[in-house]
Amino acid sequence: MEVSITKMSTNGQVVIPVEIRRDSRLKPQTKFLIFNENGNIMLKPIKDKMLIEEMDLMNRIEKGEEDIKKGRVVKADTSMSFKEIDDLLMGE
Repeated sequence: MEVSITKMSTNGQVVIPVEIRRDSRLKPQTKFLIFNENGNIMLKPIKDKMLIEEMDLMNRIEKGEEDIKKGRVVKADTSMSFKEIDDLLMGE
């Protein structure tokens, strides 16, 4: 794992250091999903074709977390297929 230090400009811009870009094979114009989890800022490079899948997954995780907080739970059986479990959890 590559580690480096950078800082944010007055305009809110952050430079990803060259060693991180090289190690991650990032190219100019790379798009990112940005997450703020309790003050921990995370960047995830995305490809246009995966954006819809990534956003769908994030929405499903968020919905699941809300259901758990509200006490809405369902029980799945380990003999069930992934699709059966997914349908059960997503209310389909």
